[in-house]
Amino acid sequence: MKTTILRAFVLPIAAFALASAGAVSTNTSDVSKTDVLITAYIHNPPVDNCQEVKDVNCSPGTGPACLSGAFTLYGGSESSCNVQLQRN
Repeated sequence: MKTTILRAFVLPIAAFALASAGAVSTNTSDVSKTDVLITAYIHNPPVDNCQEVKDVNCSPGTGPACLSGAFTLYGGSESSCNVQLQRN
């Protein structure tokens, strides 16, 4: 009879306590998972003429090039668009 009570109450309570401890000790990321849309530029046609393209999902860095149609997107400013952007 005592082993039945032990199995019926103590084992589920112990399992709940272990699960709660695991949930509390789990490391969560503080980095936002939302996409940030930025303003990018394309070279139109000469390299020193930058045309603005709004709200693209890209970030500075090396990797697969961020594209808008057939144009490669660059970051920077309207007068100097020379920062390579990668796809997010």
